[in-house]
Amino acid sequence: MQRAFKDSELYEARFGLKEQRSTFFTLLALMLFILFIFGFRVYWTDTFSGVEVDGASMYKTLHDGEELLMKYYKKGDTLERGDVIVVYVADYPEVKAYNANKPKERQLVYLIKRLIATEGDQVKCVNGQVYIRYKGGTDFLPLNEPYAYYTDRMNYDFDTYTVGANEIFFLGDNRNNSCDSRYGETGGSHLSGGLYKVDDVFGVVPDWAIENQSILQKIFF
Repeated sequence: MQRAFKDSELYEARFGLKEQRSTFFTLLALMLFILFIFGFRVYWTDTFSGVEVDGASMYKTLHDGEELLMKYYKKGDTLERGDVIVVYVADYPEVKAYNANKPKERQLVYLIKRLIATEGDQVKCVNGQVYIRYKGGTDFLPLNEPYAYYTDRMNYDFDTYTVGANEIFFLGDNRNNSCDSRYGETGGSHLSGGLYKVDDVFGVVPDWAIENQSILQKIFF
């Protein structure tokens, strides 16, 4: 069967269609790659940020000076009990008073702690054992906390806290050296008579970011 002129080598040589097609698909692939990189970068910067640990309140889980990846908390996201959360606290009057005479680099802006209880829960601690009556439940149940660290478990306790609407209750993993949600205890909280709010949550440090902290620090910091 006679080949059509458009399929002939002469036609290709005359009009260079193979080269044009090759150039077109190369440019298309390059544009798609650039769009992917740009979209990924926008997603990444809109979703993740870095956070530096300041202090020993999350010891032995986290250490002073460590840099971690944090996922921004957005309204509507789900917070899970046990999450490591970053809480923005600088707008509270008590915190402003605490910061009043401190140099800027030592002022309190964020806390990084462990989320223990959420709206509707009740929480208490007896001889270092934390108990929760979960929302809708009838009994206080002991909380399994392999991450919690005590220098003196028997002398660590607190009375019952009821977590109200839009509130959270969090503790530092280093239970004898943490300023957290325990406003009823001397030196327990920066707030004088209430709990921090869900709206104060700035971000969550995922478990994988903690487990792979040394690798991620080399890549991103």
